[in-house]
Amino acid sequence: MTSLPFISRRSPVYGRRGTVATSQPLATAAGLEILTKGGNAADAAVAAAAALNVTEPAPPGSGVTCSLSFTPLSQGE
Repeated sequence: MTSLPFISRRSPVYGRRGTVATSQPLATAAGLEILTKGGNAADAAVAAAAALNVTEPAPPGSGVTCSLSFTPLSQGE
């Protein structure tokens, strides 16, 4: 792993067969855990959004907005 080309307070989180990005490392880890246990992108997005409800210090509203970009693999891959 190389160092980041900029100063960051965030912890980089890497996944080999999936990616989850949030504003909080613990929420990202929750989404990655779902992926490693066989969940799909929608499952990981729900887990990450749920984790953000308790890890985000000042959420923008009464809930967390969850966006999902999903590209399915073809059959057999």
